[in-house]
Amino acid sequence: MIRNPFESLFDAVWAGAAYASQSSDSASVKEQHMDNVNHPKHYENGPFECIELARLLSFDWGNVVKYCYRWQSKNGAEDLRKALWYANDAKIRGIPLYTDTNLFDLCHSLFFTLADTDWAGLKDLWWAFANNGTKQEILTALKNKIVKIEKDGE
Repeated sequence: MIRNPFESLFDAVWAGAAYASQSSDSASVKEQHMDNVNHPKHYENGPFECIELARLLSFDWGNVVKYCYRWQSKNGAEDLRKALWYANDAKIRGIPLYTDTNLFDLCHSLFFTLADTDWAGLKDLWWAFANNGTKQEILTALKNKIVKIEKDGE
């Protein structure tokens, strides 16, 4: 009998799940996995959880915030370079910052909170967002931070 490839995949996943449930450490592994999915530490260690702001922004700008928010606790300067890529892409394509301009005041307040706490050492970037800076000002703040990190060897 020829099996559908999805049936084989399902069987393999099911077998793996059954094996994991038998492991004495499976509860803590599952718990850790769910924390990394539902509430990753690198997104919730700030003054508020990153998604609270990122979901109010367009896709590209939300990614800029996400990568900047976590850069120190995940992938270092690589995350800032990813943020720069998204910011540059958004600028080139004319992507608006906000998904809904009625959310401007809330976003503004969250960006000011990040700037006031100098979250992730990116005070200039958060100020550029908070003060409704141009996309070029946001890009410049991000580029300046990357240059400083590379110069200082962080």
